[in-house]
Amino acid sequence: MTTANLDQPLLRTLKEGDAFTGFLLANEAAFKISSKGSEYLELKLADASGDLKGFLWDVRAIEGDMDSITSDVFLKVKGSISCYNGRTQMKMDKVRFAPDSEVGDLSRFFPVSLRPVPEMLAELDGVIGSVKDPWIRKLLSALLIENTELRTAFSQAPAAKGMHHVYLGGLLEHTLSILAMADRACGHYRAMNRDLVLAGVFLHDVGKTAELSYQRSFGYTDAGNLIGHISMECEWISREAAKIQNFPDELRMQLLHIVLSHHGRLEFGSPVLPKTPEALLVHYLDDLDGKLEAMFRGIKEAGESHWTPYSRALERMIYTVRWPAASHEI
Repeated sequence: MTTANLDQPLLRTLKEGDAFTGFLLANEAAFKISSKGSEYLELKLADASGDLKGFLWDVRAIEGDMDSITSDVFLKVKGSISCYNGRTQMKMDKVRFAPDSEVGDLSRFFPVSLRPVPEMLAELDGVIGSVKDPWIRKLLSALLIENTELRTAFSQAPAAKGMHHVYLGGLLEHTLSILAMADRACGHYRAMNRDLVLAGVFLHDVGKTAELSYQRSFGYTDAGNLIGHISMECEWISREAAKIQNFPDELRMQLLHIVLSHHGRLEFGSPVLPKTPEALLVHYLDDLDGKLEAMFRGIKEAGESHWTPYSRALERMIYTVRWPAASHEI
């Protein structure tokens, strides 16, 4: 049995007209009926560089059992790259199921943060160490330093399923990015409680470690679909605070409020609106960081095009032409 070709090109390097033969992860798989009444296969194919849509217009070209072609499996694919409505896609000629043992190193098929995890964890620990409030520092240490299982998950999880920071380590990178902005904002708004803001940033998405599945493809766990990360976080915070003797109830309530309101609006999943300066700041910084990451990623993926495809998440197309920084005076 052959193993995956380590030299196969990454999806993001492929251009229109390029041929491809290799192993890819099927994030999504669906058999559909065309307007002409014929059955075809639509896939969302992925490797560490990203994903694209794949179409097999004649399902008779599937080698082996058709029932083995499902989401979250590896496939051996042969096809060519084309473009449709500004999006790169693959027209497949052959597809077959590939067992994990044939694929080899599975980590090559999952996007990961460009920042090394040990470096990011060291930065996280440094920020926790800078917190002056002993109650907040003790709570954060218990959750994100002493709880090794949660700490490991926090360093591996993506920040979202599709909107932003959709790669392993994305949650940690997203959190550190907001922390850096929060520290500057608190230096500007002197009345802001820095420790409370930092705690809110640390805790606002920690439940995504259990809400999202990321062992093979990015999706939602059963608990994520049924309960959601906000509810999980509130339970974890309350439970951990109860273990700390004499933990102030007012502080617990304010931390819970930041978590509960960080989506900013009721229709976006927050049961309450931000009603403290710290909660308002965490909401807007979280929203800003997520949307900017999505914009920069869209610009990068657009290649030479002046516009990205329409983003349903951002509700707009993005203009990709970047005005260069000034190098000299007029």
